[in-house]
Amino acid sequence: MVAASSGNHGQAVALAAARAGIRCTVVMTPDSTPFKRAAVQALGARIVESPPGTSARNRVALAVADEQNLTYVPPYDHPLVMAGQGTVGLEIAEDMPAVRCVVVPVGGGGLISGVATALRGRLGDAVHIVGVEPLDGNDTVLSRAAGRRVEVPLPRTICDGARVQTPGALTFPVVQRRVDDVIAVDDRRVVAAMRLLAQGGIYAEPTGALAVAGAMQLGFGEGTVCVVSGRNMDPREWARLVA
Repeated sequence: MVAASSGNHGQAVALAAARAGIRCTVVMTPDSTPFKRAAVQALGARIVESPPGTSARNRVALAVADEQNLTYVPPYDHPLVMAGQGTVGLEIAEDMPAVRCVVVPVGGGGLISGVATALRGRLGDAVHIVGVEPLDGNDTVLSRAAGRRVEVPLPRTICDGARVQTPGALTFPVVQRRVDDVIAVDDRRVVAAMRLLAQGGIYAEPTGALAVAGAMQLGFGEGTVCVVSGRNMDPREWARLVA
């Protein structure tokens, strides 16, 4: 199989492939962090370089799949990926049925489209669903305003898992229908969220802290659930940002 990833999805696919005894290739861009690259390789995957940008990365992964007759596992734009990530929404509905607001990080839209679908199915319109993406990488905010998918220049945010240039073709319509709002936060707000999480003993990478950053910006409090979606970063870099 082959996957396109900044690191987290690549590790998940590499681990699944290793357990199944299947060879795995992960396509990554030059700005992927050395920490995430090493983690992917430690799980036995082969890394293929692509030009910068998520659009180029996904194209290379599709080309590798076609040339080598591999199964492509997209990072977000696939019904099964969206459904799998939607189990987070099911857990929220089961654990906190009186939840008023759920805040979710947004990259390509797989996580939030799945979570929103699950929450709408279980709780209907009683829950307010908000997506949060980095200000430098606000493709979903701009796409929602335009009513169509738009592409932004290569983002330079510290949220490396959300450096997406355009929303997914499958995820965007779901986000449009089922998500109440999508906002963007700057990197300073993300670092503040990482520090707040650290005070509670939660080690989160910048992308994983996006939802908390959005909740802080909006002033959300009791009755709010924030999805903290990752902790995959070099501990030294985490300590530098948090300290």
